[in-house]
Amino acid sequence: MTEIRGALLHWRTEEHETGCYGEGVSRPRHNARVKDFTVLVYPRGAQPLKWYTRAESKTAAAKYAQNRWPGATVEVV
Repeated sequence: MTEIRGALLHWRTEEHETGCYGEGVSRPRHNARVKDFTVLVYPRGAQPLKWYTRAESKTAAAKYAQNRWPGATVEVV
């Protein structure tokens, strides 16, 4: 097996591409009346994913997904 030494990996993280997390931002507030939603998330440059979440409404579920994956296309099913 080949041994690799001194490899340097450059990770680029733009400030606007990192998610915002917290109560009321990426998930519902404590004791909120919530329902289950399935959200299809299509991040730029990555495989699409299904995200199962609880939110107050479809709009809130889409907002939470956008805050977790900025710049992604979001579809609430």
